[in-house]
Amino acid sequence: MAGRDIRRLVAHASLQSQAEKALIAHRIVAGIAAVPGVRVLVPEDRSGFFSWLSTELPPEVPVELVSRPAAVEDSTMLWVSMLEAAGARALIVVGGDGTQRNVAQAHPKIPVLPVAGGTNNVACYLGDQTAGGYAVAYFVKEGGAYHHWAVQSKLLHVELPGGVEEMALIDVALTRQNFTGAMAVWDPSDVQALVLSRADALRPGLSNVGAFVSPVGADDDFGLYLSLGDRGRACPAVMAPGLMATFHVEQERYLGFGDTVELHPQDAGGSLAFDGERTVVLSRGQSARITLRRDGPWVLDPARILTVSKRSVPS
Repeated sequence: MAGRDIRRLVAHASLQSQAEKALIAHRIVAGIAAVPGVRVLVPEDRSGFFSWLSTELPPEVPVELVSRPAAVEDSTMLWVSMLEAAGARALIVVGGDGTQRNVAQAHPKIPVLPVAGGTNNVACYLGDQTAGGYAVAYFVKEGGAYHHWAVQSKLLHVELPGGVEEMALIDVALTRQNFTGAMAVWDPSDVQALVLSRADALRPGLSNVGAFVSPVGADDDFGLYLSLGDRGRACPAVMAPGLMATFHVEQERYLGFGDTVELHPQDAGGSLAFDGERTVVLSRGQSARITLRRDGPWVLDPARILTVSKRSVPS
């Protein structure tokens, strides 16, 4: 459902059509084409979009369609494993925080460039897509240890009742609604608590709430816990493009790596939202434990790569 979530209707976000996605792919591949000898792998999908796209991309770049297993549902996690098995050395993933969370769930062994394509894009690269494509292609061509070109993501590890484990890249929200519904969270009255790995004042979403308390960047070795209510400090937040909301922060504290916070819903139960999307319902008396660690995907830094690339043009 990437590109079609309900926040595009309740806010003023643009609707991302297949044509717009194709334009993004063209921009990325135009950058890749500037680096000779680099192949592009795209996964086969049931809708046929990637198959069609592989015939529409510029002929200068070899594009290969990776066949999907029969009778298996499409998913971002499936595509990550397909591309890794086909020999990919880096992933370019277009989507918002929810899509990038799905990538993290696949535990990729190769670095990722998450390109903004959602309503909430805290985990994503927001720069020029052609420059991003060129940077990834340069990295692939030059090789070497990706630790020099990338930053490892922080993850919020979630322990649920019964020992079930989940994760989030940017935010975990405890909401007062005891159902998942349309999944997306944007109403302040719904949110009881937030646990954040990042808090960015310039990017929409629940992490924006934390940015007005204390900004937290990707490089910072800490996160943030907020208890919310109808009193306390008023914090305006950008929830989605064209949508502002005011939250009231009653308590706040920093979380270091390995620190754990336990979330308890109200008497009627509640639900947990991972990276802006309600996913798990908690019944009365149940709780969830959230632990911050830096053990997520390695995210390529185009600015760092391109600074080096300008000193030596690949041949």
